[in-house]
Amino acid sequence: MKAFISFDKIKENIASWGKAFVSDKKKVAVTISCIVLFAVYAVLGAVSRHIIAGLPDQLGAQRWSEDMTMAQISLFLTQDQKATEDDIRRFNYILERKLLDAGVTDLAEEEDSYLSAPRIIDTIGIEDMYGNKAQTPSEEDDGIRNLYTVSYCAQGQATLSFENRTLENAAAIGAGGDFFIFHPLTLISGTYFDGDDIMKDKIVIDEDTAWQLFGSTDIIGQSVMISEVPHYIVGVVKKDTGKLNEAAGLSKSYVYMSYDSLTKYGTILSGVTEPTEVSEDGVTASIGGINCVEVLCPNPVKGLAVKLCKESLVSNEDVVVAIDNTDRFSAFALFSVLKNFFTRSMWGKAIFYPYWENVARGYEDILALILLVRTIALIALVIILVVVVVNLYRHKKWTVRGIVNFLSEKKYDLEVKHNQKKHQKMIDSADNP
Repeated sequence: MKAFISFDKIKENIASWGKAFVSDKKKVAVTISCIVLFAVYAVLGAVSRHIIAGLPDQLGAQRWSEDMTMAQISLFLTQDQKATEDDIRRFNYILERKLLDAGVTDLAEEEDSYLSAPRIIDTIGIEDMYGNKAQTPSEEDDGIRNLYTVSYCAQGQATLSFENRTLENAAAIGAGGDFFIFHPLTLISGTYFDGDDIMKDKIVIDEDTAWQLFGSTDIIGQSVMISEVPHYIVGVVKKDTGKLNEAAGLSKSYVYMSYDSLTKYGTILSGVTEPTEVSEDGVTASIGGINCVEVLCPNPVKGLAVKLCKESLVSNEDVVVAIDNTDRFSAFALFSVLKNFFTRSMWGKAIFYPYWENVARGYEDILALILLVRTIALIALVIILVVVVVNLYRHKKWTVRGIVNFLSEKKYDLEVKHNQKKHQKMIDSADNP
């Protein structure tokens, strides 16, 4: 019965407290405001993380290594440049030298060589260290190539045909290097090709292209003709949908081929090209047009990787845009987007951005606006809480001494109860030996 009475009293106390609270409209408004502001901040934070997680083209550094500080750098050249594979090879060499000069080493290789190989100690002068930077990399430097990777591509069009079906002017990406490490497209069937394969006749197509030419996506190993030259399908990938993706360029059907095939059998639109005879039987290729170079490399100091990559590719900064994708969605970077929000569209460089960069730039704007709303919500929440705390302090009915006395009394009561229980146990044990 006592238990029921105590429970009823608790219910009465809760009800009376609730009535008193509801009767104070200010408290209700403040509490609801705090809950709403916190919910806005938390929900929009979850939305931001979901958006970023859905941009795998920007998350290469996290996939590459969780142990080292890595950076994913994108370099975009203007359309008046004639970048070729020779330029990419030169870029690789210069970047490797710059990384070595910056102190980047493969610690595992260094330790193994130190423990296993004979060691000769010699002294060198400062001029020997820095005087001849154009020398050919020695075998001792090979280890650093495991620490970074490079991809490059040109954009254009190609016409694909299968039997009596033809897909004219499909959007084409001519890729070289480790392209699919940077762009892990969702495979429906098959696999990717390696941009450095000796055979350049492998292609990956999106599901739209597959349905238009074959009426199916189960077509691995089938061949299509590109300028009357057979190319073999090794993979079919899912195509991202949505208004932003379509506006970014994914409204078209896509084919991913080797850069070599695009120069010979397609049309490059992303940069200047030059017709060049590449074989004795008169085959010509439109050499050039590479406008996107992507790098995954160590970043020992924040901002160093993007600086080294930019310097390694071109000497004129006016013809290139360098982006550190690793840091592009941080709060600091998004605040920079907000700062230049109304002038971002005013672009003085003619660059043929690939669709994945257009998507990233679109989501940059969205994430910047989300960050702005979250910041406003957080500031408003903090201001409300500060005002509440100040008001409570001003109208307090307690003192520090009173709190100390209250805690002291509680402590004393607990000690008394503990001693009573201990004494009762001793009595019980004496009565029941």
